[in-house]
Amino acid sequence: MDTEQGWYRGQPLDPAFLEAEIKARTELQTGDFSRWERPGGHCLREELTGRPERLFVLRVGERWYAGYKTISEYVLDRDMPGVFCSRVYWHNIVGELMSFRTSIADARITFRPLDETARRAVFGAITPLTELVHPFTKQREQGSEKTSPPTGWQVSDERDAFLSMGEEHIRRYTKDLFGARFAALTEDVLAYDPACSTGRFLSDFATLNPARIRTVGQDLSREMTEYAKGRLEQVHHGDAMHPRPEPGSAEIVFSRFLNSEVVSTSQAREILPRLVATLRPGGTMVLLGHSPVLLDSLDLAEAGLRVRQTTALQDDYVFQYYVCELGG
Repeated sequence: MDTEQGWYRGQPLDPAFLEAEIKARTELQTGDFSRWERPGGHCLREELTGRPERLFVLRVGERWYAGYKTISEYVLDRDMPGVFCSRVYWHNIVGELMSFRTSIADARITFRPLDETARRAVFGAITPLTELVHPFTKQREQGSEKTSPPTGWQVSDERDAFLSMGEEHIRRYTKDLFGARFAALTEDVLAYDPACSTGRFLSDFATLNPARIRTVGQDLSREMTEYAKGRLEQVHHGDAMHPRPEPGSAEIVFSRFLNSEVVSTSQAREILPRLVATLRPGGTMVLLGHSPVLLDSLDLAEAGLRVRQTTALQDDYVFQYYVCELGG
C-alpha cells in the first residue's frame, strides 16, 4: 500500500488465509472439488470487494471452461507482497463452464468438474490465440473499481525489487519472443513504456540491442520516474492520457497498466487509442502485467490493432500476453 510517508508493504498475510490457499491448491491438484459443491452443482463465488480476479474463463474449441487461481509461488516461496501473479497452471482449470452471474456484491461461476486427464487436455490445447478472460473487476468499494492513487504509486528499493520479482517470467518471455527481431535492427527504433514504473522492464528489453533501441518511459508517479531516470534514456512525469512520444514514432509500446487495480475499465478504454496513436504503421503494442488486463480482443480491434497473440505459453504455465500490430 501507499502512505503519506512512503511505501509500506502492509501486514503479513493471515496464517489462516495462507493455509486455506495452500489447501485449495492441493485440492485442485488432486481433483477434490468438494469445497465448491452445492445442492445444484459446483459453484465458484467471490465478493467483488474480495478477490474476484482469481476467477477466469477460456474457450478451447467450441467449449468454455472455468478457472480458479490460487496463491502465487512468488508469495509463498519468495515473500512477494500480494496474493496472485499472472501465471495459470493446468490445475487452475476446474471444469466446463455452465453459467456465470454477478450481483452488486459478488460474482458466481457454476461449472461441471472434469477429471485430471480432461483438465490437462484442455490446458494442453491452449494456443497463443486462446484468450484468458477475467470477467470480474476488483472493487475498492461497492460500485467502484479499485485503481492506483491519483498521483501514482510510491516506491522504495524494496518495492522496486518486489515489482521486478513478479515480472521475472514476463521479462524472460519478452526477450525470447522479440529477441531475433530486435537484435537484427540496422536503424534506431523507439520503445515506449507509458507507465514505466522504475524502468526495469524497458531497460531489460533494451539489452536486446542497446545500440539501436531508444527507450522512452513515462509514469504518473514522480517517485517512479526518479528511479527510472537511471535506467532509461528519456523519462517523463505525466499521465498516459497524454503520451509524450510524437504520433507515429514508436516501434513498440509496452502497456503494463491497463490492468485491474491500476486503472478502471473505462479509463483503459479511453487511454488505449491515445497509446495506439504513438505507434508507427506496422508497429507493435504489447499488453501484459501482474494483474488481469482489463481489455480484450474486441477493444483492441476497435482501436485499430490487429491481435496477433493473446496468451504466452512458457514452461508449465500460461499467462495473458497480448501482441498487437497497427494496421496490416
